[in-house]
Amino acid sequence: MSKQENSSAEVTQALVNRQLAWPDLLKLMRQPKSPHRFDETIAAFQAQMPWQEQILLPLGENLFVVAKNGKAIIKTAAGAELCAWNENWKMKCRVIVRRSRVDLEEIYPPEHLSIDTDLMELREWYCPVSGTLLDVDCVPPAYPVEIDFTPDLDAFYSKWLGRPLPVTL
Repeated sequence: MSKQENSSAEVTQALVNRQLAWPDLLKLMRQPKSPHRFDETIAAFQAQMPWQEQILLPLGENLFVVAKNGKAIIKTAAGAELCAWNENWKMKCRVIVRRSRVDLEEIYPPEHLSIDTDLMELREWYCPVSGTLLDVDCVPPAYPVEIDFTPDLDAFYSKWLGRPLPVTL
């Protein structure tokens, strides 16, 4: 690996670990994207995981699409295997629903709380193994459990990365 490639991998590792100073992060955002950034990001995340399954795509900093037994599944950083890659992973998580002003004041200072609890509720989705917060939804009461997006893994790998997806969908 050349010195420049090594430097790029180190920067990506620092980015994933949230160790870049603001001026360095700003410089990185303004530069053309590295063609190696995706693989470097996957390698940086993979090095942090206590499990061995190959990360196919990060969905968040603690949520991943991984390859397991030739299939794509959604797995948390703590190792909870939630569901198939194209299912709603939130249905397998722990959830805290904040519906009242008292519930919301646990996380918002009362002087900054301007939420009408008759019109919305806050849903916090947690890893069932570690209790790590994975996502938050602010939705009307009784609104269905929404999924942020379902990635097109095959198109991403074949059209964007130019290589085959390492699993069967």
